[in-house]
Amino acid sequence: MFRKHVKAAMISTALATVLAGTLAAPSAQAAPTAAAAECGVRAHDGLLWCGNRGDAPTRLQPFHESPFNGLLKSTFSYFTCWSTGGLHGGGNTTWYRTVPDWISEGREGYVPADWVFTPSWFDADPSRYGLRHC
Repeated sequence: MFRKHVKAAMISTALATVLAGTLAAPSAQAAPTAAAAECGVRAHDGLLWCGNRGDAPTRLQPFHESPFNGLLKSTFSYFTCWSTGGLHGGGNTTWYRTVPDWISEGREGYVPADWVFTPSWFDADPSRYGLRHC
């Protein structure tokens, strides 16, 4: 058990080191128009499909102090649900859960809403638009 926690800590530390240059919050202009236009919950699967900032670290829990558990390298992704978490650069506390492209421990991770190209009105209540709460 101890070895598993040490391994997780080493992975989190290594990922933090690799990502140190990519952790600045994206600017509002970073969202491509086409990706933003395609952003929404699809009726056939109930998932949010949306453009996002590439190389986004995912976290075990929906707050910045939580350890990294993966990396979302794609720039158009699906998100399985949303959760209230820590305040982030978007000025709200909405976080989206997804399956990272690179994953540690085989778990989904959380990305703050300011890294996903959702409009602020969507972030205010994603359940209203069909995305389930985690």
